[in-house]
Amino acid sequence: MMNNKFNRNIAIVLSVLAGLLCNFVVFTQAGFAQQGKAGDPTYIFYKGNALYEAGKYDEAIHEFTTLLDRGLESGNLYYNIGNCYFKKGELGKAILNYERAKRLVPRDSDLKSNYAFAISRLQYDISEKSSWMKRVIDLFHFLSLNEMTILLSSAFVLIVIFFILRLFIRGLRKHTFAVTSCLTVSIILLCIPLVERITLLDKEAVAISENPAVRFEPLDYATTHFTLYEGMKITVLQAKKEWAKIRRADGKVGWIKSADIEKI
Repeated sequence: MMNNKFNRNIAIVLSVLAGLLCNFVVFTQAGFAQQGKAGDPTYIFYKGNALYEAGKYDEAIHEFTTLLDRGLESGNLYYNIGNCYFKKGELGKAILNYERAKRLVPRDSDLKSNYAFAISRLQYDISEKSSWMKRVIDLFHFLSLNEMTILLSSAFVLIVIFFILRLFIRGLRKHTFAVTSCLTVSIILLCIPLVERITLLDKEAVAISENPAVRFEPLDYATTHFTLYEGMKITVLQAKKEWAKIRRADGKVGWIKSADIEKI
């Protein structure tokens, strides 16, 4: 009698412990799953989109920036951040991020539309210096830096392949001048914008403050030379402590506080 009662108690205790253990395992796995989901880049990206749709632009920017801090750079990410800043009315930072997106996805139709609309909001009319080199560079504006590098490498490979085939196929020899001329011109045309982009890779910047003053010297009391406008793209020529020497699109050069601009 006593043994049966003892056995039943043991069975009840074991049953309770088994239930607690199962619940512990289930909740622990659920916790890890939720943690993994919250830390997943795709989850963070869509969470940022949901916050944007809800009008919570600062929170959306925080989520998108979290991905950038992890080194997960993409054109869509910069595009979304640009949209958030545009909705907030911060035109400079919106154009800054659109410019960053253009380097990665230059042919994206939504990006081109939003970028054009943002640029149309800029309140200035400055004639940009034009030259034959700039016209050549503009011909390849629809290509990213990686795509231009691949095309240039392909042109070099084609020249090598052609000369190898020329050794074995006599019929190709009469086309040597035409083929090499075309490929050489293609290489030159690709080299010009590629070198230009690489040169400006860490020099292009955007004014993120409203009407920042550009002075003749890097001094607070120096005479104002000209004024930038929020969202205007400029070239950084030199950095000196909290100052930066910049060049405007029309060629004017001066010094501005580094906090008023941000590199693309």
